[in-house]
Amino acid sequence: MSLRPSPRTEVRRSHYKVAVNAEEGRRRRKDNMVEIRKNRREESLQKKHREGFRTPSNSPLLLPPLSSTRR
Repeated sequence: MSLRPSPRTEVRRSHYKVAVNAEEGRRRRKDNMVEIRKNRREESLQKKHREGFRTPSNSPLLLPPLSSTRR
């Protein structure tokens, strides 16, 4: 019996359990983080945009109450 692995053995070994490629994993994590940052930034901009339309002069709820003359 030879101690050298045959080409057939190498093929079986490489297909038996596929290991995670470090480069591919790193690229995926980077892409995911970029996507998360973009989404958070977009949400923040939308929130600021919505709040920009609500000004105290336009909102009837923020006006001071009318004074009543009850005594």
